[in-house]
Amino acid sequence: MIKKGLFIVVDGPSASGKDTVVRQVLKDLKSLNVEAISIQETKEKKYDREKILSAKQHGDQEVAETIIEERKKLYRTRVIPQLTVGTLVIVNRGEPATLAYQTIKNEITMGNIWNMHRQQQIPLPDLVVITNCSVREAGRRENLRETPSEEKNKNLMSGKFTSARKRVHANYKIVKDFLEKKGLAVIYLKTDTMNMSETSQKIVNFIKNKIS
Repeated sequence: MIKKGLFIVVDGPSASGKDTVVRQVLKDLKSLNVEAISIQETKEKKYDREKILSAKQHGDQEVAETIIEERKKLYRTRVIPQLTVGTLVIVNRGEPATLAYQTIKNEITMGNIWNMHRQQQIPLPDLVVITNCSVREAGRRENLRETPSEEKNKNLMSGKFTSARKRVHANYKIVKDFLEKKGLAVIYLKTDTMNMSETSQKIVNFIKNKIS
């Protein structure tokens, strides 16, 4: 694969601000006449959520394998073709989520999951943006918003699958350190209180430096 465009993954626990960050970055990029598209992994029509739910009966190893298989198909059809023509692609949810969620029970390590992605030739992002906040703040936000359709339908994916919310939030900090040790650029955002304009500018500045 010859990658010409920029590939950015925005990830974090449920209600940590991923969607808000992506929307603001896209808005700011548009004002700069930078072409970009956004893909929300778990809401893609061809992303087989039921297959992943079924894998949960067999443990985190099989869940990770199934998610990566779906991710590989999605990237081949939606991400890589855009990158090869020079488009900036922002994916909402991705490899960091598998690193954070599927290692909660210690049935599989982050190193294992990283190797599984590389074996399936999942492309490395140019930048990972991790949004994180306190469990209390995430709960407050969820109580304020209308329940998303994917949380109403038990057959769809949701950030609420795990009851170990504290572990998930803590794991994303570990994921940040893990990815940095692997040489990836990571912007880690604490979103309990956040100036959205300043936050977006950090990401946009990274992009401008890459494309200038």
